Amino acid sequence: MPGDYDGLNDIVFPEADPNAPDVDFVAAQDAKEVPAGAALRASADAEPGEQACATGRDGISWCGSYVPLDEGKAKSSNTLKSAAAAAVAGPVGWCSNVNGAAMQTRTQGCLRGLLPLTATRDGVPVGNATMKVIQEINLDPKSNEFTTWTELSLVNMTGLTSTTLTSFAEDCWPTGDCTESTGPWIGSTTWTPGDTHVATRTNTYTWNKTTGGESKLDLTWDTSWSTPSAGVQAVPKWSNSAFDVRCDNKVGGNTGCVFPTYTPTLQLNTKKYPAAAAYYWVLMEKLASHPGSEQHNKPLHRLADETKAKENRDKMCMLAVAEWNPHPNADGTSCDEYPFAKSRESGGMTLSSGKYCAQFYADKQSDGSWMLELDNNYPYPTWNEICGRAAVPAKQNTDAGGDLGRFTSEIRLLDNDAYFVQTGFEYCDIKSVCNIT
Repeated sequence: MPGDYDGLNDIVFPEADPNAPDVDFVAAQDAKEVPAGAALRASADAEPGEQACATGRDGISWCGSYVPLDEGKAKSSNTLKSAAAAAVAGPVGWCSNVNGAAMQTRTQGCLRGLLPLTATRDGVPVGNATMKVIQEINLDPKSNEFTTWTELSLVNMTGLTSTTLTSFAEDCWPTGDCTESTGPWIGSTTWTPGDTHVATRTNTYTWNKTTGGESKLDLTWDTSWSTPSAGVQAVPKWSNSAFDVRCDNKVGGNTGCVFPTYTPTLQLNTKKYPAAAAYYWVLMEKLASHPGSEQHNKPLHRLADETKAKENRDKMCMLAVAEWNPHPNADGTSCDEYPFAKSRESGGMTLSSGKYCAQFYADKQSDGSWMLELDNNYPYPTWNEICGRAAVPAKQNTDAGGDLGRFTSEIRLLDNDAYFVQTGFEYCDIKSVCNIT
């Protein structure tokens, strides 16, 4: 019977716009939630969230701990809504809109926590105070310097006349790899019942860079608090491995720092190379391996070995073994492979030829629009293939490859770093006609 039985619905897209503005890959990274407390490191004195106590000669125990302020706590605690009425803006603009949960992008971090302080004598409460701490970390992917910003405020206080921050140590480890410049506290570091003022401080760190090297820097926070009601100090401590910083000078011809635990997203410029973006999207949706799909949690991983990447490209597209034979109706015969040759998921890592990939071509229609077609010069895909290749206009193939290189540099992808791919077709349904305008 006449009909289309290739298993791919119509995918229509417009003419490429070679002048479309470039994507700002750093700014395009969405803030993602870090599970509150999941990455807290235990200190020598106490497990995360556990109180560390000291008892003075007067028999009063003064205890303190750090509790991550997750979104649920932020919404359920009415006292937090009135705290820090005079709060000021930090360097991470979006952090002010976070309802408690720790979040980060590739270059910016936002942590919020509570510091419960309690005074007891023989188990009987004497008084307590709860402080709120907001921390923002602002990294620069093109500099060996970065800043941290801390805001402290009072949530509530009962049974005490005051509480004072007597020390705040923000340490960068290993100490030989970074130099700290500590700023002054702006605002009083003593709070009395009902206080709504805040105290803020900005610190600057410099990575003592090594040519061709990298370092992972761990930040730890160690505070001391006093109150006239106790003759000892409470010492809450915390550290969060999700906010470890990696600095390097291995990519981009410069030095920069990022959060390596954040998996960045390569946002494709769909206006500049729609044919390439369309076929990447189809593979991400229909291949069983879903390469690069965040929805399926199947990131790609950078392959920094240029020799191996060339071997991948040769087997997929360039050498005779590739058997590259694009469809005669293809408008543009440049061989574009996905996953990329410079990824560890490339078909060239395990296959002997690109002929074993799913095959596509871009076909220009009489009305000026374009369609993505399956190439019947090859067997139709089973969708269990691990890769695809498509005949696309050379300019689109080049632009897509150029963006991958720029993304690698700007986001500071090192060898084996994971990343997702976003095509601009995500709002489409692979089971129906998709028309990008």
